[in-house]
Parts: sequence; C-alpha cells; structure tokens
Amino acid sequence: MKKIVALLFAVLLVQLSYGNPTERILSNKARISVLTCGTGKELYALFGHTAIRVYDPAQGIDRVYNYGLFDFRTPNFYGKFVKGDLLYFVDYDDYERFVMNYAYDNRSVVEQELNLSHTQKQKVWNNLNQSLKEENRYYIYKFIDQNCTTKVVDVLNDVLPTPVEISVEGNTATYRTILNTYLKDRYFEMLGINLIFGNKVDHPSNLLFLPDKFQLGLTQTKNGNLPLVQDEITVFQAEQTENYVWWNTYWFASLLVLFLMGLAVNNVVRSVYFILFGLLGCFFFLVGFYSLHGELLWNNVVFLCNPLLILIPFVKNLNKIKSILGIIVVILLILYIVLNLYSEKLIITLPLYLLTLVTLFLEFKPVLQNRVKNK
Repeated sequence: MKKIVALLFAVLLVQLSYGNPTERILSNKARISVLTCGTGKELYALFGHTAIRVYDPAQGIDRVYNYGLFDFRTPNFYGKFVKGDLLYFVDYDDYERFVMNYAYDNRSVVEQELNLSHTQKQKVWNNLNQSLKEENRYYIYKFIDQNCTTKVVDVLNDVLPTPVEISVEGNTATYRTILNTYLKDRYFEMLGINLIFGNKVDHPSNLLFLPDKFQLGLTQTKNGNLPLVQDEITVFQAEQTENYVWWNTYWFASLLVLFLMGLAVNNVVRSVYFILFGLLGCFFFLVGFYSLHGELLWNNVVFLCNPLLILIPFVKNLNKIKSILGIIVVILLILYIVLNLYSEKLIITLPLYLLTLVTLFLEFKPVLQNRVKNK
C-alpha cells in the first residue's frame, strides 16, 4: 500500500510540475517554425497550406497548429461555404503525423525555423493556445482575407517589431493574376474561379494570403537586426508528377467551342445553350446578393452569362420584342469587354464570349434578314 501511495504521489508531483500543457513556460530549447505545404491535385489543395510548429524537447511539446480545419458534417455545408458564413477552426496535431499525412498525399513540406527571442516564442505559444479556447477557435473563412495563411501571418505579426514583408516576387500583381498562376495547367478550374470571382480580386494584392508567398515573405523579413528565418529545411520533397491533361487546356476548350458553334445552327441546341447560360447568370446574380464573401460581389460576369438569355428561346414571332432583347444582350456583352479590358478574366472567358456571340448571331439572323426585306 505504501508503494502505491508513493507512486500516486510521484505522478501527482509530475503533473504539478508540468501543469496544463497550454500553460507551460517554454524552455530555452523551444523552437517556433512555419510549415509550408505544397499544392495537391484536389481543388481545395491547389494553393498549398500553412501551419505553425512549436517544438520544445525539454517540455515534451511538438505540436503543429493548423488554422485550415472544417467539418464536412456541418449542416448545409455547401450553402454556408458559398454564403460565406462557414466556420473554420484551429486545432493542433502531432508533428510527425502531420508530415506523414502530407507525404502520403505527395505534397512537399518545407520548415522555416524562426529567429525569435524567448519572450516572442512564449507570446506565440500563449496566443496559439488562447486560440484553442472554445470562444476563440472558430472563425469565418474568407478566400483572401481570412484563411490558413493569413491567420498564421497575424500570429507572427503580433510579436514582430515590423510586419512580415508583403512585396515579394509573385505577390505584387492583382489577386486574380496571382491565383491564375496556380491554374495554368487546369483551364476549366481557372475558368470556374474567374467566372465566380468579382471585382475585388482585380485589385492589387496587399496581403500575404498564399502559403508560398508567405514563405518568401518570411525569408525577406527581419526581426530587429537579425533575419527572421534562422534555418530552412525541406522535410519532405514531393515527387514530380505530370499535371498536364490535354482536355483541361485553353486550346482544347477553344476547339470544343468551335464544335459547339457548329452545333448551334440547330434551334434546339441554341435554346438549350441560352437556357443553361441564362440559369448560370441567375446563379451569379443571386450569389452576389446572397454571399458574404467580398470576392464574389460586384461580378460583371452577369453581362456575359446574362439571365436575359433565358427569355430568348421563348420569344418566337414577336420580332420587335426579340430585337429589343437582342440589342440589350449585345450592349451588355460590349460592356463586359469594357469592364474587363485590363483583367485576365477577359482572355480566360473569351471562348465562352465568342460562343455566345455566334449563337446570338445565328438566333437573330432571321430577324435581321426580315428587317432587310421590309426595308
């Protein structure tokens, strides 16, 4: 019995000495590092990932704090995601397990150990653990303003004398241009993203919102007179894979459009095209009012995917009404060009633009011919 009591007393002393893991004082051996994870094939992994590691062998701590977590079981998950009130949250994982998961997905992991004072490390540690509390751990995800990278940027900027450098290579163009560089070999994903994003992403970037740009920013930042990055190592190097797929290219999309132009001589094909394209326009129009994502607002794509296109197949013999409808659609198409003259969006959506023009011409050709005859 004495041995059991002594053992329990010893365990109690160990627990008191260590205390709550989130309340520990880091030792002088503690290290803080940023983990930058490479891109993946899935849509959610196209832009990479950022996490922050706290390692203190003296305290038995090796945690990776991850701000990019969400629950697929959330009721109305996709509706909340589109609306912009889907809650993401922060949690931590074991370092080795974290790296193994990314290695399994063949995604590189680069670790940058930060040159922080002990006071700065302790503050980062405290802030990370504060964010784990139930009232703090959830946040509303935003594509640009609030994501897994910007949250880590905020954590570090809170302890640094000067913010992490923003003006790094590849982060000085518009948000749209920056995002498109990740989608060069995936045209249809690029098309979808450029269609749904509105005016905001055509503004010059003033944030570190992507993992690899944040990685570059860290290397160009100083903590006082010292470089912020003390050491950088590649924990896992992904194997090179061929991302090019012949059918997911701009040129294949252009050939597909030429094929559809040929089919558009058929009245039924044109009607289906106008209805589908008009419905797509209704979606973008409604999302502009429904969504809380600033990136989806003021989207002039409704001048291309015009909701008025739905009406065209149902206006048959009323030439005057149909002519007015056609004129309005064409004017809005011209306005679409004017508004996107300096945006990559115009080039990316050009195949759809030309397909719409040709389909409209074929639809209104009899009306034009009838007018010429009447004159």
